[in-house]
Amino acid sequence: MFNLKQTTRVLEIGNFAAGYAGKLFSHAGCDVVRIEPERRKACWVSERAMDLFLHHDKRRVSTFDHELIADLANKADVVVVDGESADEVSAIGFEGWQTPIKVAITPFGLTGPDRNRAATNATILALGGYTNLMGDPDREPLTLPGHYVDFQSGGYAYTAASACLLGNRADTIDIGMLEVIMSLSQFTTVMWTCGRMVRSRHGNDFWSVVPTTLFRCKDGWVYINIVPGFWDPFTTCIDLPELTLDPRFTTNGLRMANRDALHEIIANAFIQWSRSEIQHRAETARIPLGAVLTFPEVLSDPHLEARNMWQRIRYNDGDSVVSPRPPFVMPGIDRDDSALTEPEGANDG
Repeated sequence: MFNLKQTTRVLEIGNFAAGYAGKLFSHAGCDVVRIEPERRKACWVSERAMDLFLHHDKRRVSTFDHELIADLANKADVVVVDGESADEVSAIGFEGWQTPIKVAITPFGLTGPDRNRAATNATILALGGYTNLMGDPDREPLTLPGHYVDFQSGGYAYTAASACLLGNRADTIDIGMLEVIMSLSQFTTVMWTCGRMVRSRHGNDFWSVVPTTLFRCKDGWVYINIVPGFWDPFTTCIDLPELTLDPRFTTNGLRMANRDALHEIIANAFIQWSRSEIQHRAETARIPLGAVLTFPEVLSDPHLEARNMWQRIRYNDGDSVVSPRPPFVMPGIDRDDSALTEPEGANDG
């Protein structure tokens, strides 16, 4: 059976996209060496917090010596590089490395007219159409905070490189962040190609599947997503089974046409109950509903705790912090809590 092992050598060069790919390889048991970037990208959290999240179980080297980098790359099984442009990746010698599996992550890929165009996560989301879909309909569009595009791109890098390892295939993988974002927009594109429907922003309301939005309850908020197959059990969940016979709501199209009246009925039902009461009702009826949790509530969630979602990372100075592990479980790999490895000055060139 195929396994990523500690003998699989991965070299990681760059910022957050390559860093997330390296994090996944490290979680899978590979030997990951990270070369610190010459210029760190701006980060939504402190540098130390990002180091703890991405790099706590990697070996880290600080060098700008291209000969040393090439030597490390040629000894690796996989190298993952992210850069601000195609020319930046090329400038460190990417094309000349003899690594069997090479991955480049840039905003627009290594080819095409925009290969050297400057971009950020926020501008990629705008160019991919995401920004236009987020926010209230009569207000300015919104964007996603954080490093969503970086981490999605890093996840693709890990997947594609792992596929090459599994197939025993040498290859160069060229990942453009804009294409990553476009590959995740299947619902939006399918709505257009199949129904000539152009999505637009509607705040919390998903709009095309009704009811799918936020509702206030006694002690907070809940979000429901009632696709047609859940409509009948949902009416039982809120003690209003007669809604299944109401001619205004018998199909999703009719529920869309009469959304305001339906939302008012649901709001009047939900305001009677607490989040826990509504969740219990939803679990009994087997419908999708999520309570809006505070961050401390997420950290103490019993399901996440039972699945060991949180790992404790020890600093070199003896302190520790709780951090999420990667989003997949590999029972064959028993990883102990790890100490943060600070960068080593192999060559400060």
